[in-house]
Amino acid sequence: MTEHNIQSFLWEQKDNWAELIVQIDFPEKYIFDDSIESIHSLSPFNVIYNQIIDRLEKLYGYTFGIRLFGCEVPLKKEGDSTIRADLLGIIEGVAGIALIEIKKSSQTERQAYTELLAYASHLRTIFPAMSRDDISYILISPMEERIVREATIQSLLFDENPVFAFIPEWQNNDINTLKLKPWIPNIDEIINITGSAFAQKNFEIFKVTWDKIDGWNANAGENPKEFMVERMNKIASHAAQLMEVKGIHGFVYCSQLYPELPFLPNALTIVALNPFRIAKDYFLIKQGINPNNISDEAINILDIIPELANKAKAHNEENGYLHDLIITWGNTICKIGFDTVNLMISNNNSVNIELGYGDMTWEQYQSQILENV
Repeated sequence: MTEHNIQSFLWEQKDNWAELIVQIDFPEKYIFDDSIESIHSLSPFNVIYNQIIDRLEKLYGYTFGIRLFGCEVPLKKEGDSTIRADLLGIIEGVAGIALIEIKKSSQTERQAYTELLAYASHLRTIFPAMSRDDISYILISPMEERIVREATIQSLLFDENPVFAFIPEWQNNDINTLKLKPWIPNIDEIINITGSAFAQKNFEIFKVTWDKIDGWNANAGENPKEFMVERMNKIASHAAQLMEVKGIHGFVYCSQLYPELPFLPNALTIVALNPFRIAKDYFLIKQGINPNNISDEAINILDIIPELANKAKAHNEENGYLHDLIITWGNTICKIGFDTVNLMISNNNSVNIELGYGDMTWEQYQSQILENV
């Protein structure tokens, strides 16, 4: 049985595609509202597991409607090497193209996402302005390699790509018995990823504060009026939109201190995941090491990208590039914070509005009594 055999058979059976898919029952999702005690089981990985199951269940339903229109399609631009899409299709009721990649062994499946993303990149040059949802990624693979399973979860979770994987199964090496069994991640795989990503210390915070402005802040002993709340919400919404455009994962909110306190009363707080600190934690967790016991400086970018050793091992051993990336990433949300506040208060008649700012991690932030209030 070869990948070409599988590809040819699926193309020949394109009118019977839905009959090749194994029908399964999805795992039960976690429930947090059936009793007062159930809320104690609420955790990031439980919530995210529910989200992933929801997405996969929806995608699974769509895959029955795939209609193939291309087999082993060369995607080539002038002067470039040729890459081939194993199968191309459309999904009934869903806009866009289904890009299908077939890998038979654990050795070849390691290249699956490299090739899928290369195909997708070329399709976007053919169809300009394609959105994220205009390409559905269908992987037919043993799903034996951890790197492939993790890439599938991360693509669903962080990139929000429509990704679905099937495991090809057959009997007695007979291609006519081929079936496509949906692959569903288990909870341990979700924990590995969310455990590294959603640790409180991996959330960077940048907070911008500014002085009282007439009509913006409540008087002592009073609550903010509705229009004041709405104005602050608009500021947070603008920052959130900038984060969304840049693909930054996190959240943002505005707040006002009690008027009686002697501090700059208005604040915009941006909280976002530092991808480089996550990479460091994820590397350590895969080694069975508690990342909380290892400093950021202790991990080299060679650990994260071992292929650098081919030609630049000594250079990277002598320089702390990963640590540099970790400590400078906060500049990204720093710029969003300043740009947002400067824009949203620029039309005010006040000419000199005092600004303050600071950065820390979400873990450090919650240890500040005033910030907790």
